[in-house]
Amino acid sequence: MARNPLQHWHFHKSPSQRINKDVLVLGAGIAGCTTAAALKKRGFHVTIIDRHSTAGCEGSGNRQAIVYPKLSPRDDLLPRVNLAAMQFASTYYQPFWQQGFGEQCGVMLLPENARAQKDFNAIGQRFQNQPELVQFLENSQLCESAGLELKAEIGLFFPKLGWLPPAEICQQLLMQQQIPLISADIHQLEYQNQCWHLLNAQRELISSAETLIIANAYGCQQFSQTAFLPVTQLRGQVTDLPASPASRFLKTVICGQGYITPEREGRHSCGATYNKGLFTTEVRDADHQSNIDQIGATDAALGALLGAQTLSQVQGRANYRCTTKDYLPIVGAVPELAEFIRDFEQLRKDARADITSGGSYLPNLYVNCGMGSRGLSYAPLTSELLAAEIAGEEPLINQELRLAMHPARFIVRDLKKKRI
Repeated sequence: MARNPLQHWHFHKSPSQRINKDVLVLGAGIAGCTTAAALKKRGFHVTIIDRHSTAGCEGSGNRQAIVYPKLSPRDDLLPRVNLAAMQFASTYYQPFWQQGFGEQCGVMLLPENARAQKDFNAIGQRFQNQPELVQFLENSQLCESAGLELKAEIGLFFPKLGWLPPAEICQQLLMQQQIPLISADIHQLEYQNQCWHLLNAQRELISSAETLIIANAYGCQQFSQTAFLPVTQLRGQVTDLPASPASRFLKTVICGQGYITPEREGRHSCGATYNKGLFTTEVRDADHQSNIDQIGATDAALGALLGAQTLSQVQGRANYRCTTKDYLPIVGAVPELAEFIRDFEQLRKDARADITSGGSYLPNLYVNCGMGSRGLSYAPLTSELLAAEIAGEEPLINQELRLAMHPARFIVRDLKKKRI
């Protein structure tokens, strides 16, 4: 593969050799479980470690989560990565939908403002020959697809997407691939004798392996090796509303100011809040009310169909997302920070310097995190990219998109802007 001289930092200076195929994955959410499954399919001996005894107990624990679409009329990196992830995810989850996990009911986007309406029209024109991917619909078509009367004049409909119960998907992945889960709270990582050693708070050894993948969301910041990654812990609360006789006819996910799913066991899921700087998983009535208000703001007809809600009758849960500054996930080999800065210190003087050496990376240490509220959408693709990298295969996407998600991108940007 030819190198772009300005984007060659992905390549290792001296790739670490593997003696065996033993791999540890830290974190049993959707990122960790999809990564473990992708590696197991390639013949690796995988063990997953999580502080809970069951997979999918934290950010991946909501009843109904959406494979969320995000397109743009522009060719920016974010929508291009989102498009690749969305297309991959719709195929990846097909067997789960066929087995009755969630529903491939389609996802409908309604515009939040005049600018979004303009973008929707442009997206409709751009993808007009790909109705299997996205369809631009007007009101009567929206109502037919939703199964309800809506007020929106236009919208986008993604027929191959839907919702899933993420914790059940995590558990199924481990069960299907026969991947063991060790319950332990890891506080420290040490590298000795060509192995990564995982230690608890008492510095007791929990497990060791030659290759380690950190997939525990914002928990990556507690380790010295990955503390440089600029991730944020962002609280979100979802609300489960009792379905009304009218709302039971909803047959697709609807997203706008908020989102609402078709009913499951008599309840719709809606949400979700973005509570920056709030660190509690206690459910709050104010956030339930905010989610309910967002449904009415998404489309006035939805609020009317659900009717007045008594907060004492609603349910929900709160947990944390792991977000990044550029809204893209972080997936790939972990740079050795001090050496990597020395490798590319010339970028401080010249942001377009042609540096011929590759970057320095910690041996057989990888990360897969930073998916924000789109874990279901991103995880299948990022896990496949990571497993392919570890197995020495060619990536599924082009180099520019691959580098847009690479852990080293933050160091390169900070050097160019003289932040470090």
